[in-house]
Amino acid sequence: MSFSYSPSFFQHFPKYHAPHLKPGQEHKDPLDTLKPQCLVHCSSWLNEYNECVTRISCRTDGKGDCKGQFEELTMCQDHCIAHEIFGHMK
Repeated sequence: MSFSYSPSFFQHFPKYHAPHLKPGQEHKDPLDTLKPQCLVHCSSWLNEYNECVTRISCRTDGKGDCKGQFEELTMCQDHCIAHEIFGHMK
């Protein structure tokens, strides 16, 4: 015997509210504060990425990209965030 799918099944769950927050308080994502701080920490990679973007935008043949510089910048930022993020956990 098969049962028909009822889309109303998923509409009855209550909205989750974190127990450490007051009823009207919104959760703030710690990444929103950590990303700019870590971007300052990785300023050398940011400068290298911006220089690459400037170089590539001046080219007329349409070749080249800045994937490598972008990856280095994001790896530096992720490494910095990884050290700081668990201090914000409750």
